[in-house]
Amino acid sequence: MIRIHFTADDLARVRFAPRPSPVPELHAALMMLGSPEPLFGRWRHRLLRSLPRTVEPLADLAPGGVAPAFLDVLGDTPDEGFTLIRSARPEFVRAGIEQVYATRPAPPWIRALYTGDVDAWRTLGRAQRSAYQSVLAPVWPLVQDLHRAEFARYALTVTEQGLGPALTALAPGSRLRDGVWEWPLPGVPGVREIRLGGRGLILRPTFHWRRGPLVQDQPDRPAALAYPAGT
Repeated sequence: MIRIHFTADDLARVRFAPRPSPVPELHAALMMLGSPEPLFGRWRHRLLRSLPRTVEPLADLAPGGVAPAFLDVLGDTPDEGFTLIRSARPEFVRAGIEQVYATRPAPPWIRALYTGDVDAWRTLGRAQRSAYQSVLAPVWPLVQDLHRAEFARYALTVTEQGLGPALTALAPGSRLRDGVWEWPLPGVPGVREIRLGGRGLILRPTFHWRRGPLVQDQPDRPAALAYPAGT
């Protein structure tokens, strides 16, 4: 379960992303490539056969199917998102890598990212751009259209029913109670507590992920929650 704690200020700072962000949508798609989700079976088979070899280093960044937090950036264009990733603080990059490689050593080129190695960052940038062109660029106009439809659906629910029903409508089975949005995750043990503390929350639909919410929770930034669209 995820429990998101709102203050009164947070409830006034909930907003729906006006446009899709290509970098987190790309990372959701890449994680789904490694998932057994049957809904994406034909899509996964087609992409795995056609991905260029330049994309392969990205598999090292998510050895357990979860990417390090320094990749969690927004941005209206791929270049804007990739620039935000490159500008991440070295200690933040290191913490993210050590978290996903908690039980085994990271590959040398991955460790080189948090030392600022130019070749390592060039490898990452080349892999990300190649992945975007192969996975998302062909369908990006459709993603934009779907995002606008989700935006309209959310706005209509807020107008007719209020913020609480609009939030819980994004996640069947969730509830907003005493300022806490509780989102059950069947089959996932434990409870993740997220305290917004006045930072607010950005809502963003994702169209390449079906396994519950993806939450970006970085200090001194609004939290961002990506939910599987159309649930």
